[in-house]
Amino acid sequence: MNDPGTLELVGRLAVAAFVMIAPTLLFLGLLRGLEKLRDDAVIDRWMREQGHEMEDDVLTVLASGIGLESEPDSSNRCPACGNPNASTARYCRECLARLPS
Repeated sequence: MNDPGTLELVGRLAVAAFVMIAPTLLFLGLLRGLEKLRDDAVIDRWMREQGHEMEDDVLTVLASGIGLESEPDSSNRCPACGNPNASTARYCRECLARLPS
């Protein structure tokens, strides 16, 4: 059996450390970059031009852009708890009671 030399062992440990740490650092960098983009003045101006309040949830804004329901239809209320649900829902999202068709 060949014993690896000290230099080879240090090299292997360095590669192992890089493989374990690099993805985490890249993910954190991506996350910080997306946070900076989210707080960008250009996006704030675009949202105001589109008629959205600055407190709107990002998913709500995206859903409204592609035609999805962002707010549940108030006509499809649960008979048990009165919670509004989407018009396509079969069960209440709050109490899981079956909704009338």
